[in-house]
Amino acid sequence: MEHREIELLFAAKQRRRHELARLPIEEKLRAVVRLQEMAAPILRKRGTAVRCWKLEPSSHA
Repeated sequence: MEHREIELLFAAKQRRRHELARLPIEEKLRAVVRLQEMAAPILRKRGTAVRCWKLEPSSHA
């Protein structure tokens, strides 16, 4: 991989981080819950007790 390609990848990663940082807290929490839901089946198969957060529906939607 060329040096320029690596620079572009890191720049894109930085832009994505800034985009995520600007999200409202409600969106960030929804993202965390989605990650919990994605990881839960794997953790349960490993024998770990898992409880995902439940969010109330947004009143803005």
